[in-house]
Amino acid sequence: MTTTRIILWAMLAFAAALFLTPASAQTNRSDAIDAARAEFVELRGTIENDDRENVSELEERLRTLRDEARNRLTAIDRELDAVEARLSALGAPPGEDEPPESEDLAAERAEIVNELARLNGQKTRVNANIIEANDLLARLSAGRIETLYKKLATRGASPVMPAVWRPAFASAKETSNKIGAYFDAWSDTRRDADGLSRSLFFVALALFAAVVIFWPVNRWIMRTFSVAIARHEPTPPRRVLVAGLKMLARAAPGLIGGFIVMETLRAQGILTEEGETPARALWFSLIIYLLVSGFMRGLFSPANPKWRIAPVDAERGKTISFLINAIVLIVGAKILIISILSVAGAAPELMRLIVAIVAIVVSILTFLLCRTQLWRGADSLGFTEAGADGEAPAPQDEPERRPQRWRIVRRIGRVLAVVTIFAALTGYIDLADFLGSRIYYLAIIAAFAWFVRAIIVELAEYLWRRREDGAGALDDESKRRLSNLRFWNGLVANSLLAIAAAPAVLVLAGVPPAAVSDGIRQVLFGFTIGGVQVPSLANILFAILVFIAIMMLTRFAQRSFRDGPFAHSAVDPGVQNSLITLIGYAGLLIAIFAAISTIGFDLSNLALIAGALSVGIGFGLQSIVNNFVSGLILLFERPIKVGDWIVTSSGEGTVKRISVRSTEIETFDRSSIIVPNSELISSTVTNWTHRNKIGRVKIPVGVAYGSDPEKVREILLRCAQEQPHVVRYPEPFVTWQDFGASSLDFDLRAYLDDIGKGLTVRTELRIAIYKAFAEEGIEIPYPQRDVHVKSWPSDREPGTGKS
Repeated sequence: MTTTRIILWAMLAFAAALFLTPASAQTNRSDAIDAARAEFVELRGTIENDDRENVSELEERLRTLRDEARNRLTAIDRELDAVEARLSALGAPPGEDEPPESEDLAAERAEIVNELARLNGQKTRVNANIIEANDLLARLSAGRIETLYKKLATRGASPVMPAVWRPAFASAKETSNKIGAYFDAWSDTRRDADGLSRSLFFVALALFAAVVIFWPVNRWIMRTFSVAIARHEPTPPRRVLVAGLKMLARAAPGLIGGFIVMETLRAQGILTEEGETPARALWFSLIIYLLVSGFMRGLFSPANPKWRIAPVDAERGKTISFLINAIVLIVGAKILIISILSVAGAAPELMRLIVAIVAIVVSILTFLLCRTQLWRGADSLGFTEAGADGEAPAPQDEPERRPQRWRIVRRIGRVLAVVTIFAALTGYIDLADFLGSRIYYLAIIAAFAWFVRAIIVELAEYLWRRREDGAGALDDESKRRLSNLRFWNGLVANSLLAIAAAPAVLVLAGVPPAAVSDGIRQVLFGFTIGGVQVPSLANILFAILVFIAIMMLTRFAQRSFRDGPFAHSAVDPGVQNSLITLIGYAGLLIAIFAAISTIGFDLSNLALIAGALSVGIGFGLQSIVNNFVSGLILLFERPIKVGDWIVTSSGEGTVKRISVRSTEIETFDRSSIIVPNSELISSTVTNWTHRNKIGRVKIPVGVAYGSDPEKVREILLRCAQEQPHVVRYPEPFVTWQDFGASSLDFDLRAYLDDIGKGLTVRTELRIAIYKAFAEEGIEIPYPQRDVHVKSWPSDREPGTGKS
């Protein structure tokens, strides 16, 4: 009995939760939406009052509110789907002339409609909150950018002023004392001599391992990848790929060795929370230097000139490498020093002085790097074989825009270098640091993108050559297709890399990373403009993939039917082609509807689209729709099929293809006639092979007067019966057409099993008739005329032509 009561109470509790909890949840959600709205109003007032001291906290709070609103929106959408399903289950409400529905059903319908209205109202309010959050975040981001550029335009003390150097030196001395205190504090933790010696031993061992590991890893990568690629003919992508591998060969040991050293320092207690940031800055700067120095080795390739990317001689290559490596080392040193000063709490004057000095030195090196004489002969960046003397490869004939483009890049580099030096000397140190650091990081991004592009292009060309059965000598057509492949691969790779690099470029331009992340999220997951939901990029890409996948399945199905059941059946080839074409049309329609549905478009709105299309058809698409419908009629009714021999007003030939808009006819001269489908439906068409290939040929024959007609008829029938392509039924027959002017005219009419061979059969029959007449002594006359002379000149003798 007790168990039964427990079960009943549990069922009552479940029912109460089922019916009461949603109402309570709806009330709480509505209150939460109103509370969020009130908080948005308060935050807007704070932002409009320019109270932006805690911008990061404001942004974090706005993002939290926006995420909560998105979660509510997801829950509301799920409930809306459930309520709309309930309403659909009730069916359409009765019309004016129909009997009313029952009171219970009407009450349930009214309740569901009210629930829909309430949920849609909540959805509208939540969307308004999301839009408000995005707007406020955009205003904060704009404020950050405005603050940044105002800071860049603010002039401070010039670094050449003594007033800057005195506090900078004082701060440097204080910072050095703090650094010494940091290591003294660490040594105090190792009070005994053995503990200190053991720690120093492990650190020295880690440094030794980091240095020793450099050469084996470097040599392994070079021998495994770079040397294997270098055996092939150098092409522009392969040159960049080899340079990238050299870059990787130098950077990989740095990554491994740096990890060993960092973990050893942590294990020995040298790296505390304060020392972590400078250590990471040192490791990052070292990796960048190894990457750049490795790429310089591939760019100028002093050991193997034919794999040199930049066509400059060895001496200029060494100079360029020295300048670039110096820039990387100086910038890396600045990053390390600034991180140390920031942790040590150094004076701003010291950090600004270091930033100004680095900006001036890097700008001078950049100006020297952009000198025209240093890059003389490298403007075209051509890629040809090197000469026997080992000099740099001569540039190919490239378009004029390429040397012009590199000249413009160098001029811009020189101008920016001069502007940076002037800004640093005149007190605009923040502007000088901004320009110098952005040029530095943009160059790194460009080099990395160049390397990735080379991998993409080389991989695509490798796969193409594998499909073409090897990389042997290419004919002109293969070279043309390879050139097209390289163009489109380059275009796609450039587009993808530009899209991928756009966020980093925006961050370098001063856009807050959080704002860039929000923009990427909106592009990937959709956004709303004026109440219209723009499909997300993810949905669009997925819809494209769905469309491509269904079309590939359709093509596979067409090939399977053509090579499988149809190839091993007695179905007419024209019928096979019609069925395969219909499968293609059906797959295309399914792919279109599936893609549209994937994007999120409501297919119930197709009535509106159909109405718009009807207007378009009425104004200008009649002929297109007419041809399309005519094509469907041709496929279903099949008055003509692929392979039929037809005669139309446009010409005569064999049907090769029936497409959506037109039909292709190949004449016997091997020319193609494109006939609109509507013409084949509305006009008269002669189809020689509509139901079968049997057709009749007619051969007119003339014999001389005096020939035996019965014998002539016998010979003609015998020749026809001996021809293998003449069928037995209907039998061939001979007709005596007329008494001609010079001959007795007969016609031999015979039916062939394949009218497509009519020309050949006519020729063979004429040869047989000619030989048979010759054997039987029957003459084939030619036109003759008898001339009667009524008078003759008196000064000439008749029949002699003499006077």
